[in-house]
Amino acid sequence: MLACSTLDKQTAVSPFDPAVHINGRFAKEVAKKDTALRTSFSGTAFTIAFEGTEASILLKSPGNVFNVIINGEEMPPLDLSTNSAEKHLIAKDLKKGIHVISVAKRTESSQGDDIFKGFEIKGSPKKEALPPEPKMKIEFFGNSITAGYGVLDPVKENTYSPITEDVFSSYAGVAAKILNAEMRTVAFSGRGLYRNHPDSRDERPLPSFFPYISVNNDIPWDFSWQPNFAVINLGTNDFALGAPDSAKFVNSMVEFAKQIREKYHKAEIVIIDGPMLNDFYPEGVSSLALCRKYLDIAKEELAKAGLEVRRFSLSPQDGSLGYGADWHPGKKQAEKNGKELADFLSFYI
Repeated sequence: MLACSTLDKQTAVSPFDPAVHINGRFAKEVAKKDTALRTSFSGTAFTIAFEGTEASILLKSPGNVFNVIINGEEMPPLDLSTNSAEKHLIAKDLKKGIHVISVAKRTESSQGDDIFKGFEIKGSPKKEALPPEPKMKIEFFGNSITAGYGVLDPVKENTYSPITEDVFSSYAGVAAKILNAEMRTVAFSGRGLYRNHPDSRDERPLPSFFPYISVNNDIPWDFSWQPNFAVINLGTNDFALGAPDSAKFVNSMVEFAKQIREKYHKAEIVIIDGPMLNDFYPEGVSSLALCRKYLDIAKEELAKAGLEVRRFSLSPQDGSLGYGADWHPGKKQAEKNGKELADFLSFYI
């Protein structure tokens, strides 16, 4: 056991310390004497193992909200949606002993990037106490549904708020938790496969961000992390203005799947649909049936090209489980869809 004087000693822990684990795409940043990481996407997590009594995270991420988990117990979120500070106390008066703390981003990349400079602790880092990394790894590619837009808001007429977005409560987060998988996402509200929702602020569709660490810059990712599954949930926003061009839609999915295969040679690629599409909106367009048809055709075209992918459909929402903000899936719908997807993926583990 450490002496009391050591437990009370303020210690700076670098982002690159062996006692720190980072789950997510990142890029190193060096500014003056400070070494930091830039991260961005939903689900990015910073974890430290240490022996001591107090911990602060050095994190600048105005606009975002993070879950804080201490020794497996979820604490009140770290809400930086209106906070531009760089140091945040996340645990104090801990019992003497070993502790593992994770700070995990639940808002999406469009809310802003994160500059992570490590932790400050009262105590000593303990790399041997870090939990083993899960063997199962899943990367999700999607829009607001994957990002967990409004999933914590039970009022469908409400609009977006960072505090009600939670990727870990989305179908993706639920499926990953059931499968005990390490989850990463490339998700951006309003984005489509080849065309976006009309409210999107620019024209770049979701696949254009695949090579990068963020939607806010073109810093390349090295793809050193390799998932077991790459799950694509795109198409909902392509139908926002009516039926998209079938050839453009199918070809875009085919090209995106090939792009993923080029980087992830062994991952099972899974193309899914739902749950916000239906066959009565937009008026006169059977959006759900058409989307499923186009995705099935894309699967067939990929098979002809020698690339086998999996296809799965999430149950569409019908209101019986409630809604989230802006008619997005609420927690109960996300839980249902997450379990469905986990059951499907389990056949290929």
